[in-house]
Amino acid sequence: MLRTTTVIVVAAVGSAIALTVPAPAASAGPSAAPPLPAGASVPFTEYDSVNAAATNGTVTATSRAFTQLAAEATGRRAVQLAAGQYVEFVLAKPADAVDVRYSTADGSADSTLQVTAGGQAPGTLLASLPTTAKYSHFYGNHPFTKNPADGGQHHYFDDTRALLGRVLPAGTRVRITASAPTTVDVADFEDVAPAAAAPAGSLSVLDFGADPTGATDSGQAIQNAIDAGAAAHRTVWIPPGTFTVTRQLTVDTVTVVGAGPWYSVLHGAGVGVFGKPAPTPSTVVHLSGFAIFGETTMRDDSVSDSGLGGSLGGGSTVDDLWIQHTKVGMWFDGPADGLTVSDTRIQDTTADGVNLHDGVSHVTVQNTFVRNTGDDGMAMWSDQNADHDNAFVHDTVVQPQLANGFAVYGGHDNTVSDDLAADTVTQGGGVHVGNRFGSVPLSGTTTIAGDVLLRTGDLVPNDPTEIGALWFDAADSPMTGAIAVHDDTLLDSSYAGIQFVGKSITNVSVDRVAIAGAGTFAVQLQGPGAATFSNVVAVGLGARAGTYDCASGFALTKSGLNAGWNTTACGFPPSGALTIDKAAGVDFGFQALNTAATQPITITNPGPKPITVQSITAPAGFTTDHPCGTIAVGASCTVHVGFDPATSGNFTGLLTIDSTSPAGPYVVGLKGVGYDPNGDLALGRTATSSSQQCSWCGPDKLTDGDPTTYFESADGTFPQTATVDLGQTVSVDRIVLKLPPNWGARTQTIAVSADGAPLVASADYVFDPAVAGNSVTITFPARSVRTLTLTVTGNTGWPAAQLSEFEAYAH
Repeated sequence: MLRTTTVIVVAAVGSAIALTVPAPAASAGPSAAPPLPAGASVPFTEYDSVNAAATNGTVTATSRAFTQLAAEATGRRAVQLAAGQYVEFVLAKPADAVDVRYSTADGSADSTLQVTAGGQAPGTLLASLPTTAKYSHFYGNHPFTKNPADGGQHHYFDDTRALLGRVLPAGTRVRITASAPTTVDVADFEDVAPAAAAPAGSLSVLDFGADPTGATDSGQAIQNAIDAGAAAHRTVWIPPGTFTVTRQLTVDTVTVVGAGPWYSVLHGAGVGVFGKPAPTPSTVVHLSGFAIFGETTMRDDSVSDSGLGGSLGGGSTVDDLWIQHTKVGMWFDGPADGLTVSDTRIQDTTADGVNLHDGVSHVTVQNTFVRNTGDDGMAMWSDQNADHDNAFVHDTVVQPQLANGFAVYGGHDNTVSDDLAADTVTQGGGVHVGNRFGSVPLSGTTTIAGDVLLRTGDLVPNDPTEIGALWFDAADSPMTGAIAVHDDTLLDSSYAGIQFVGKSITNVSVDRVAIAGAGTFAVQLQGPGAATFSNVVAVGLGARAGTYDCASGFALTKSGLNAGWNTTACGFPPSGALTIDKAAGVDFGFQALNTAATQPITITNPGPKPITVQSITAPAGFTTDHPCGTIAVGASCTVHVGFDPATSGNFTGLLTIDSTSPAGPYVVGLKGVGYDPNGDLALGRTATSSSQQCSWCGPDKLTDGDPTTYFESADGTFPQTATVDLGQTVSVDRIVLKLPPNWGARTQTIAVSADGAPLVASADYVFDPAVAGNSVTITFPARSVRTLTLTVTGNTGWPAAQLSEFEAYAH
């Protein structure tokens, strides 16, 4: 993965600029290479299997195509071992522990990797590393499944680790032998410090009944120790051992210390350490020296499953933790202020590595290593409240399986600096800044400086189809906040180096940036805006021009030395991406029960190679044919999608097209409403509201037919209104209002009007999960109406209007 560096000096009249770019691989030993001048300073030395001293396995072909195993390997290659085959490393530094990144076939039995010293077999057995397919192999569409029939297989790799029992000196030959077919990516060898001793005056969790063997659940015992430590202002000690914990531990004003993350382990389904909920975060929490190993095998966004979570601030610190097999490594909710995370490892999550969410401020994440996440490696998401004055500094993110290495979604005065991002796979680049996902628009100054982006950016089956290594996306609204980009190095980018897309993006400065190797252009302009570029040098571009611009309206002002990207072109070189003529989606509208409609979707292959369509899968409620097979360059095929509803309902889902395109599975959104004049007349109709609290809880949830999704108005202000347009004037004599069936009881004060005229006077309605499944029925004399409006003036359960469904009936 990592390379030594050289310096290219490009001279101009009266000026010169020195830019750091990678030289060919060099090693500190036969298998190991020193790091680039950015990213985390880690305690281990990483050895790439493809540069091993010896192997009798097979090196995979290089690939960056989503759903191919090699695309998820560090450096985009790995070594495949049959049973009995090996890969052998020569240690550049002493080590007594190893963590191996590997992959086994889905459905295969658990097995082992044998670690031996001394080169030739049999050698001296040091450890038997367990391997499993339990945590890998995802399918289908986001947030993914474990069902192979859904296609789109990805997330192939996992990690396994062990202490080796003795320190092996530099120069030792260490062999890793597979007991069953296994792909080995990298091995991280480490000289682990001895287990730390208990701090003076600390409270041991053993004294509260915690079991270091893991035979019994220690969750309550450890929580009791944490509570006692907080009350007595004493440190809580987690001694060496593996403690089974199947709950979230709550911390506040307490210090929790372990013997080191190789020794003190909290392990179990649902394990996590959480601060109190915002807006009253936990403060003065100090966590260090232990591991959190979950049992998460699938992403479930309805579950708060994180290694660390809740809300932490007030000078809290997190240091020297190891988090693995949770949904998210660390998800911190705001508003909360003041936290430092350092020297931590996060691996093999099903979603983000780190996410600072909803008004988190003055947080620094530094010297932290993240690998194999299911979403952004590290993200700041200003959802509702602005994240601000945060910094990701000297961190490393490798192989996020979805989205970006580092992302800043809105907010103000945040920094991503001196970081390393490598080997993104799909839907993201190395560093991303955007007004996306309903975030508070960017303001202040966002700084992207001193970062190294290695083999980042990717081809995706949606617009934009090619994502740059460093990209800016004004998807929700124009981006006007200042963005300062300087002293960054973009290496071997899969497509463009720097990309601007979406609505207008202005107030951007780019200075002293090296683009060394890019699959297409140095700069990709796909939206209006303006930026100043100075001292930006590009070499090794795959396109015949330096800038992509199809009359975008984006104004580039250049100063200083800019070399290697002075020409402009419109059009991408053929990439292997398919063209779907209805990629934006197909809406069948309202379809009477037991009547059929068909819509054609044409798939075209622009090249450069023939592409085979392997499967086409329709979501529930829809049908499809599969006429395509292999599509020649320049050829097309037409798929016919059908909708024939037998029951009333709001049908939505994704048509999935699996193919050999390197972009991975293509999806086309399908929707339609099975219309029953005797059923819910509001189903699928347009709903509006006076306000909404969050991007995912808008008024559209009122008529989506799903009682688990919900609408919520802006918090803290009444009255609030919600209106449904029935699409035509119809007779209505009752409405049914619902809350999610698992929500607690509450009373809401509601009035109903029809076409702007009062219909039902304001009254209190009790929503109770034990009564009618948390629903309320309001009846009235039949009335011919087009629009129905609810006016909510009170809610005993939350200071906002809340409903999951707004249904209307004629009978």
